[in-house]
Amino acid sequence: MSLSASLGLVLGFTLIIVSVLCSGVDKLGSLLSFSSFFIVVGGSFAAVCSAYPLRQILKAHQFIRVVFYPKELDPVKNVELIVLFAEIARNEGVLALEKKIYTLEDKFLARGIQLITDGLSPDTVDYLLREEIRAISTRHVRNRGIIAMFGRVLPAFGLIGTLIGLVLMLANLDQATIGSSMAIAVLTTLYGALMSNLMFTPWADKLAFLNEEEVRTMEITLKGILAIHAGENPRIIKNKLLIYVDPEERPFNDF
Repeated sequence: MSLSASLGLVLGFTLIIVSVLCSGVDKLGSLLSFSSFFIVVGGSFAAVCSAYPLRQILKAHQFIRVVFYPKELDPVKNVELIVLFAEIARNEGVLALEKKIYTLEDKFLARGIQLITDGLSPDTVDYLLREEIRAISTRHVRNRGIIAMFGRVLPAFGLIGTLIGLVLMLANLDQATIGSSMAIAVLTTLYGALMSNLMFTPWADKLAFLNEEEVRTMEITLKGILAIHAGENPRIIKNKLLIYVDPEERPFNDF
């Protein structure tokens, strides 16, 4: 589970609740309004439905889950596996790698090894794996777009809800209830801004970051697979691939 995503969400709501309690408000119930919440969430969902297929929107919970349970990526482990495979290929031949394919958890690495053991040319291997990277990245960008759009339209519908509340309040103006009516009207703006800036916009940015990290790991893997195919020295392969790994992630005995 992603500690940063969970910490950000819990800390954000905790600070808001504490600040409300410290302001002298005895009850948090003054911040609760079902109608305001319905306008913001329902209106935002309707706007997203206008932009994306419903079948894709209904998968949004899967994208949000990725924010809290991201795919484990370890480029250093991939480099170590590639170096090991390079040594095997150098000593026993490329076909000796075929028995290692089914032990790999990384499906992209397994696919790459399968392609070179099938005897495909380096250009074909490069093309197929780059197309797979591109397809995966495109799918991630499309999925992230749904979350990002929620982040964009939530504040707008918060403002729309506030305007609706003000219109209804002015249509039935009562000096005794004007304060409470105004508070309820403004709550929609609060809900929209809160959900956008504390939830959906950060989640969209997190998905973009995770996509970049996955693509980076796959690019490193691709370079290693092509190096194995070319029969390069395992030590040279290791040094070449570690260039693309952040310095703090590199093994201490390298570089």
